[in-house]
Amino acid sequence: MKSFKPILYAGALIGVLDITAACINAWVVAGFTPARVLKGIAAGLLGRSVLEGGFATAALGLMMHFMMALTVATIFYALSRRFSLPQKLSGVVTVGLLYGAAVFVVNNFGTAPFMSWVRSLYLHTPVLFRPPMGWSQLVIHLFCVGLPVALVMRLYSKSTSGGETHLIGVPSANPRRTR
Repeated sequence: MKSFKPILYAGALIGVLDITAACINAWVVAGFTPARVLKGIAAGLLGRSVLEGGFATAALGLMMHFMMALTVATIFYALSRRFSLPQKLSGVVTVGLLYGAAVFVVNNFGTAPFMSWVRSLYLHTPVLFRPPMGWSQLVIHLFCVGLPVALVMRLYSKSTSGGETHLIGVPSANPRRTR
């Protein structure tokens, strides 16, 4: 159960931060309401016609968003078990920012085209792809996704190691450590 705690905390945190920042950004840039943002997320699966949907469509978009946030946190957790986090906070911040950029690239150039292709199979729509996210979304992914997930995982790696930063749940490979 301990291994689920950092994933759940990080997933919830980045889910809230990311959707809040996305809603503020969408309001400032295009005047979209939070419900419209959530319907846009659901449109990735169900097509653009769901933008006319109601509460259920927005709820589906919110659920999809948090599932993605949990997936992002789970992947970071798995990577942090394979590769140790840096000892210094500045290194963790750098890793977090790089991870946020990687999440942005995968979402923008991997997930979005893939979902367009999948939709074409069951909605019989043409496969259209135009990168859905701009520079402001990159900044959101850096500071509201990558950085918080790295900091949460660092916090949990320290709490499980008695103050040392190492792979979460894996004993330190430090030869000077006495048992």
